[in-house]
Amino acid sequence: MAVTGLCGHRNLHRLELCLLPSADLFAATPGTLRLRITNRQRYIPVYLFEIRIADHKVVVPAIAACSSEVVDIALTMPKRGKQQAPMIHVSSCFPVNFFVRSYQYCPPRTLLVYPRPLASPLPVHQNSRRSASDLQIAVPGGDGDLRSIEDYRPGDPPRAIHWKLSARHDNLKTKQLNRQAAVTTMIDLQQFDGPLEERLGRCTYLVNRCFHQHCAVGLVLGAKRFSPAVGRTQQLRLLKELALYE
Repeated sequence: MAVTGLCGHRNLHRLELCLLPSADLFAATPGTLRLRITNRQRYIPVYLFEIRIADHKVVVPAIAACSSEVVDIALTMPKRGKQQAPMIHVSSCFPVNFFVRSYQYCPPRTLLVYPRPLASPLPVHQNSRRSASDLQIAVPGGDGDLRSIEDYRPGDPPRAIHWKLSARHDNLKTKQLNRQAAVTTMIDLQQFDGPLEERLGRCTYLVNRCFHQHCAVGLVLGAKRFSPAVGRTQQLRLLKELALYE
């Protein structure tokens, strides 16, 4: 029992956890939290430990000495806004299942949770397909001049993959080409009826929809007005304003 106790203690002795940027989190919507687990021991691997957040868990069979592994854990945040990262429970029954050793890790950071998206059509006078010939957007594949080369994202067409450059890296690269924006949309929070959280959810859905359709989108929140633009930066900017709106 003394030997197994010592082995169990050393198994979690120098385990380091770190939160990584993960996919967007929306209130009351299943998401994921990305976590990097590093074994700081110089010679000894770690075995059979479990990472748990609330009712969701991930079992890691082993991590070699001086190496790390990245895991995704299911997570659902109840409300929007800046939220404290949830408590992470780490446990292990190694080397035998007589005793389970554990500890809790509280990440020293907050998470930005966006409003829960609620499906909504565009307001009638907003769906006018106005020209935005002065806006150039980057789209994967298709026609146009090469703007940049970025990491591959799920949904990018295979013809957009830059195979020669991908062969020199550990991940796929995608060619982003210029194309004229075809639609601009201004979303106004006051145009929707219902409780505040429901209206924010409809705005969130439309911002995401416009982003995926490569449309220029702007937002009106009371006295604040954000001009239409395209791209991931604009999407995150508008979603942040919706998440923190009071």
